[in-house]
Amino acid sequence: MSTLSRVSHATPTSLTACDLRIQGAMDAATVLAIRQDSAKAATDGPILILLDITEVTSVGASGVVGLLEVLHLLRARGGDLRLFGSSAALDDTRLQAHLGQVARIYGTREEAVDGGTSPVRARHAARRPGWLTMFARRHRTFGWG
Repeated sequence: MSTLSRVSHATPTSLTACDLRIQGAMDAATVLAIRQDSAKAATDGPILILLDITEVTSVGASGVVGLLEVLHLLRARGGDLRLFGSSAALDDTRLQAHLGQVARIYGTREEAVDGGTSPVRARHAARRPGWLTMFARRHRTFGWG
């Protein structure tokens, strides 16, 4: 059984922030609760949802797909969804790669709030190849181009 709980934090950002935490399984039911909370919070305008994934114990494909839907919903309204924390369950699944192509997973809440805009973070991000580069490398390896 998983639980979703709100966490209270002040956020120094131009967007209003809402902190959520997943405890247990990242599945369709949990993501439905995230979607409902996110949609409710976004009724007053763009919002930044900060999602702590540290206590995720298992990950289902429906959970990843659901998070991508929430991300799309928030970005369409001018907001964003940022995940942070380290979860062994998420690290052990290949689903993280799919999620990571669209939504970066930050190490800490502060990094998620910052969004990689500090000079140090920007320098590190510039050295990391994007998903398109990785895709091209993978297909060249198999002789597709």
